[in-house]
Amino acid sequence: MYNPISTYRIQFHKEFTFAHLEGLLSYIKALGVSTIYASPVTAAVHESTHGYDGVDPLRINPEIGTEEQLRSLSEQLKEANMGWVQDIVPNHMAYYITNEWLADVLEKGSLSRYATFFDTSLASSFFHGRIQAPFLSASMEETLAEQKLVLDYDQQRFVFEVSGETLPVKPGSYATILRSGPGEYTEDVAELLRQLDQLKHADEPMSYALAWREFREQLQALMTTEQAGNYVRSCLAAVNQNPALLQQLADEQHYRFCDEPETRHTMSYRRFFTVNALICLNMADEAVFQEVHKLVKALVEEGVFQGLRIDHIDGLFDPAQYLDRLRQLAGDETYIVAEKILQADEQLPTEWSIQGTTGYDFLAMVNNLLTNESAESRFRDFYHTLIGSDTSLQKRIRYRKAYFLAQYMGGELTNLYQYFLAMELADNESIQSLGAGELKLAIGELLIECPVYRYYGNAMPLPADEVKALRQQIDAIRQTKPELNLALSLLEKALLDEPAKGDNSYNRRALSFYQRLMQFSGPLMAKGVEDTLLYTYNNFVGHNEVGDSPEEFGLSTDAFHQAMQQRQQYWPLAQNTTTTHDTKRGEDVRARLNVLTDLADEWLAEVKEWQKLNAPRKAKNEPEELTLDLNDEYFIYQNLLGAYPMPGQDTDNFEDRFHLYLEKALQEAKRHTTGWVVEEEYHQGVRAFTDKLFDEGREFWRRFKLFHHKVADLGVVNSLAQLILKCTCPGVPDIYQGAEGWDLSLVDPDNRRPVDFSKRQKWLSELVERQPANDETLWADLWRHRFDGRIKFWLTRILLRERQQQANTFAQGSYVPLSVKGVYDQHIIAFARQYESECYVVILPLNIAQLCRQQKKEVTDIVWKDTEVVWPDTETSIWRNCITDQSVESLRIQAIFDHFPFALLKRVSNGANEISNRE
Repeated sequence: MYNPISTYRIQFHKEFTFAHLEGLLSYIKALGVSTIYASPVTAAVHESTHGYDGVDPLRINPEIGTEEQLRSLSEQLKEANMGWVQDIVPNHMAYYITNEWLADVLEKGSLSRYATFFDTSLASSFFHGRIQAPFLSASMEETLAEQKLVLDYDQQRFVFEVSGETLPVKPGSYATILRSGPGEYTEDVAELLRQLDQLKHADEPMSYALAWREFREQLQALMTTEQAGNYVRSCLAAVNQNPALLQQLADEQHYRFCDEPETRHTMSYRRFFTVNALICLNMADEAVFQEVHKLVKALVEEGVFQGLRIDHIDGLFDPAQYLDRLRQLAGDETYIVAEKILQADEQLPTEWSIQGTTGYDFLAMVNNLLTNESAESRFRDFYHTLIGSDTSLQKRIRYRKAYFLAQYMGGELTNLYQYFLAMELADNESIQSLGAGELKLAIGELLIECPVYRYYGNAMPLPADEVKALRQQIDAIRQTKPELNLALSLLEKALLDEPAKGDNSYNRRALSFYQRLMQFSGPLMAKGVEDTLLYTYNNFVGHNEVGDSPEEFGLSTDAFHQAMQQRQQYWPLAQNTTTTHDTKRGEDVRARLNVLTDLADEWLAEVKEWQKLNAPRKAKNEPEELTLDLNDEYFIYQNLLGAYPMPGQDTDNFEDRFHLYLEKALQEAKRHTTGWVVEEEYHQGVRAFTDKLFDEGREFWRRFKLFHHKVADLGVVNSLAQLILKCTCPGVPDIYQGAEGWDLSLVDPDNRRPVDFSKRQKWLSELVERQPANDETLWADLWRHRFDGRIKFWLTRILLRERQQQANTFAQGSYVPLSVKGVYDQHIIAFARQYESECYVVILPLNIAQLCRQQKKEVTDIVWKDTEVVWPDTETSIWRNCITDQSVESLRIQAIFDHFPFALLKRVSNGANEISNRE
C-alpha cells in the first residue's frame, strides 16, 4: 500500500497549470512534501477555477496541460521519490454543451449511446418526464417576447442559445428548420432532408450515431458553400423571427426549458446538492463506472497516480459498492481516501476498502481540542441574549433543514414520495387511510431528522445499528409531529419490519427506495446546515466549519487521546487536514478565534463596546435608517477579528475581500433574501456599516487594532500547536497550497487566491542557510518576527522532513497518551509515537491565553512551576528536540519550553555526538 507520508494540495486552473507545478517541484520537495495532492485534472467547463464541473473524464483539461505533461511530471516525481494522489469526481458532471455525453443525450434522447449515463428518467423510474433545462431567466413567453431564446448553428449542429447556455437541437427538428427558409431550397438541402427521413427508421444507438455523424459532416460541408450556407442561415433567421415556431421547436426537444424557480419544486434529474448546472451520473451502473474511470485506470496502472481521492462519496447510490469496484479497478496498492463529512460521534464504516477520509473529522477534533470548554455557557448566554432567543440548536437545525427542503428541494421530495408508491411498499388501503400529503411529509421528516449526512445500508434487512437509529428518528418525529404517526408507522413497517420476512422481491424494491432516500439526506444536511445554518447561528463561528459543528464547544485531552488511538487502529493513513478548498475559514483563522474562548469575559466586553461605538447601525446618506441585524453584526466582528492580516503585515486587499465574503455569507444565510438573491437594500446597509468599520480615524478602529494584536499574537501559539498535531498524530498531514505560511483566508473564492510562491521560495533559501546547526539565533529571530509567517513555514519543513525520515514510525507507530502532573497540567497535552526502537514525544501548550492573562506574561515568559510530563519508563532517557535541535534530559515543561513553547522530542541512544547529529 502506497504511503503518501504527507500531501500538498494543488488547485489547478488556467492560471496555475502543469507547467507552473513543474517549476515548483524542487521547492515542494525541499519543503519536505512527499506527495502531490491534485484537484481534478480532467476536462472541465471553460475557465473552470476548480475542476469539479467536469465535461470529459477521458481527457486531461487542455487549460492546465496535456497528458504528456502529466506523465512527465510523474517521472520527475518518481525521480524525487514523490507520488501523486488524484482527486476524482464520480458523482456528477457539468450540465454544459461541451459535455459531449450529455449533449448526445439531450440531442438523441433514448437513442443516445449515453442515455443511461446520467441520473434521469432515461436511466431510472425515480425520475419522470423530459430532462429540465433550467436556464430561462424568465417565463418562456417573456423569453420569446424579449428574443432571448435564439436558434443558431454551432459545432456542426443546430443549437438553442439562452442566458449564455447552449443546448443541441434534436435530429427530428432539423427538417422543420430546413423547410423554414424563404424560397426553394437547393438539391443539396433536399438530400439532407431525405437523409433525415431515413434517420427516423434507425432504432439502435450505434447505427443511429454513425448516421447522425455523417449527416452533421455533410451539413457542415454545405455551410461552407455560399448558396446552401446562405439558405440555412436564412432558415435560422426565419425561425428566430417566428416566436410560435420557435416555441414549437423548443417544446418538442428531449429536454424541457424552464426557469430556476421551477426546480425548487419540480426536478427531473439528480443534481449536485441544488446546483442545476451539475448533473449527476448513474454511477450504480457498472458500464457507466467502467467508462467514466477508463483514464483513471490507465494512469493508475502506468504508475502516474499512486492514490485517489473520491469527491462527495455520499452522493452515490451505493457507496460501498462503488468503493469495491474502485478498489478492484485500482488495485490493492493504490491509496484511496474519500471526502466524507462525519458528525461528532459518527464512525467511518470499517468495511470500506479505503484508507480513510480526507480529514475533516481530524480538523474538527483539533479545533475542539484548542477550544476552552469552560467558556461555553458565557458564549451561549451572551449570544442568546443578543438575538433574543434561546431556541435550542437542534430545533434550529431542524428548522433550517425543513426550510431548505420546502423551499429548494420540493422536487426531490415529490420524487421520493412517488417512488415509494411506485415500489408498492404498502397496500393501497393503508396509503389511502392517511390524510392528504401525510406520507410525503413523513418522508420529508425522515430526511430532516437524520442526524448524519446519510446511512449506508445496502441490503435488506438493514444492519441492526441502522435499524435502531432509524427507529429513534421515527420516535423523535412522533414527539414533534404526532399528526404524522400513522404515516410514520407505515414507513417504519415498510423499511424496518417487512424486510425481516425475507421476501426478496419486496426487499429489492424497499432497498431501492431507501438508497434513493439516502442520496438526498446528504444534500439536505449540506445545504440546510453546512451552507445555511453555519452562516446564521453565530454563537461562536470558530466551529461553524465543514466537519465541525456549532453544537460542539471543546474536547478534553482524554477524549482527544482516545480518538487518536482509534484513528491509529483503524485509519492510520487517513488524511489530517486543517484547511481545504472547501473550508469556511483558513486554519489560522480558526486557531485565532479559539483564543476568544480563553478570553471569554474580555472578548464579550469588547463586543459590547464595539456595539456602542458603531451604533446606530445605519447606512450613510440613506433617507431611512437601515438597521443591521444584531446577529449579522456579531458575525462580522468575529470574522473581521479572525481573518484580518497579522499585525504589521500587508493587508492584502483585505477590505475588498471582506466585502465579497459578506456578500456570499448573506446569500448563504438566506435570512434577508428573495429566492437566492440578497435584498439589495439590506446588502447596501451591510456594506455601508462595514465601510464604517474600516475608517481608521474612528475610535472603533483604534480599539479593534489593539485587541486584534493581542488575539493574533496568542493565535500564533494555537496555529503552531495545530500544525504539530497535524504532522505527528495518526494520519497523513495535508498542507493546502500556501498554508505553509499564515492562512487567514475565508470561504471560496477567497481561499483560492493565487499563492505567493516567490516569497516562500525566498524564505526557504534564507532559512536553510540559517538552520539551528549553523545559527543558534534562528528560533529567537523567528519568534520575534512571528507575524511574517516564516516561523510556521520553517516548522512545517522540520515536521515534514522528520516524517519522511521516520515514515514507518508515524504510519505504524502506536499512539501513547502521556500523563501530565503539576500546577498547570490542564494546559499541556503530551503523547508519544513509538515504533520498534524509535520513539517521539510531542508536548504542546493548551489554552495558553489563560495563563498569559493570569500571570500577565508573554508566552515565552510563562512560569510553569512544577508542571511536567510523566514518562512511564523508569530509565532516564536522552532526547533531542527536533524543532530547536537542543538536547533534553528532563520532561519538566519549564526546561523544555525555555526557548520555544513546543516540543517534538526524539529519543536518542546516548552521547552528545548522537544528539547533535541530524539524520
